[in-house]
Amino acid sequence: MANIQDSLREILKELKNTGDIEASVISSNQGLVMVSDVPENIPEALLGAYTATIIGSAKTVMEEIQKNPPNMLIIRSPDAITIIMEAGKLAILSSLFRDGMNIGLVIVEMEKACRKISKILE
Repeated sequence: MANIQDSLREILKELKNTGDIEASVISSNQGLVMVSDVPENIPEALLGAYTATIIGSAKTVMEEIQKNPPNMLIIRSPDAITIIMEAGKLAILSSLFRDGMNIGLVIVEMEKACRKISKILE
């Protein structure tokens, strides 16, 4: 039977097969990286920490304006898109991919990945 990290790595591998995903990280809600699939030029620890900070800030904003917490965050730059989603109560999934990729397909595949991550960790 595969251990938890191997199972999470397999999820990132499947997600990468979606298309041209440059980097993906599964981190704890505290920003600690559980597993990642990132190129050497991207510091995985920093990505995990910032991801948790960003989603925490977004939750605070929504709480302050008395709205439900976000279920997804999309950050778009001129050359890349990052999508951040909670994967259950214990983890966050973040993926970085080039602009121009089918964002709808990435969202669908990330939602599937989040359900799998949640099932493994909870």
